[in-house]
Amino acid sequence: MNKLKNFIRSIRFAALLLLPAAAAHAQHDHSAPAPTVKAEIISPATHVAGKTAAAVLRLTTTDGKPITHEQLQVAHTEKLHLLVVDETLTDYHHEHPVAGEKPGEYKFDFSPRVGGTYSIWADVVPTATGKQEYAQTQVKVQGSPAKKDKALNTTADASGYRFSLATENNEPLQAGNATMVNIKVTTPDGKDFTALEPVMGAYAHMVAFPENLESVTHVHPMGKEPENATERGGPELSFHVEPEKPGFQKLFLQTQIDGREVYAAFGIEVKAGSNTAATAAGDYTCPMHSEVKQKALGKCPKCGMALVPAKQDSEKKHDHDH
Repeated sequence: MNKLKNFIRSIRFAALLLLPAAAAHAQHDHSAPAPTVKAEIISPATHVAGKTAAAVLRLTTTDGKPITHEQLQVAHTEKLHLLVVDETLTDYHHEHPVAGEKPGEYKFDFSPRVGGTYSIWADVVPTATGKQEYAQTQVKVQGSPAKKDKALNTTADASGYRFSLATENNEPLQAGNATMVNIKVTTPDGKDFTALEPVMGAYAHMVAFPENLESVTHVHPMGKEPENATERGGPELSFHVEPEKPGFQKLFLQTQIDGREVYAAFGIEVKAGSNTAATAAGDYTCPMHSEVKQKALGKCPKCGMALVPAKQDSEKKHDHDH
């Protein structure tokens, strides 16, 4: 609880927590607004494992009108983030398409490493609503799919660096319960690594997918964000997460070291939660926007952050006053 309270005191920005894909909003997150964005891959090329080909994404409103680049707000240095993963949760990509020749079309180069079906989430903030939203689509890739691997791991080696994951009090993640996930980065010789470079306005990005690919998590580290390209972070990164459902999840940590993107992957089992944090009155609020209140767990309509029991917000105010 002390760490959670410290989080509430020190948080500097909103994390985007387990917002379901557009097709799953109504079923899995009753507090989320109705989707306003639709995504579709209309690539002229055939995508083949191991090869790079031009891809085109089309964004439209639910009534079919194109969503242009000017109709999107910047979020973490980009107007459009694509979170892409194959059906086995093996091959993850984070892409930033650029506006194409036609309104609502966006171009990017896609280099799938395996065959099968890739799920793509367009992470956008339409100016019409000012609220973060995911729109999901898929693309087929020719070639052999990867072998599904549900191995659990809390350490991952990438580009010679070691990434070690631990949860608050070393307790398992539980569905519906907010907790801290801490990741430590060390050098090949075991020393703390303190030269993480800014990537999209943060020292890291963490994206997670459940086995059924019905939702996506996109969170950023707590604490001070880099203000210029010369600042460096590490060795510890802390994330506030709240898994929506139990089951296997794959977490992908994206960092930048020596000008290169470095990804580390973790396999995590989320346990069924008891949701013991609920208050008797059933009131929940946003740690960043105290005016937001509702009777059930959900996400803040202003920043997308997971709501917490109102009693925690009261404790935060009490501690601040004293």
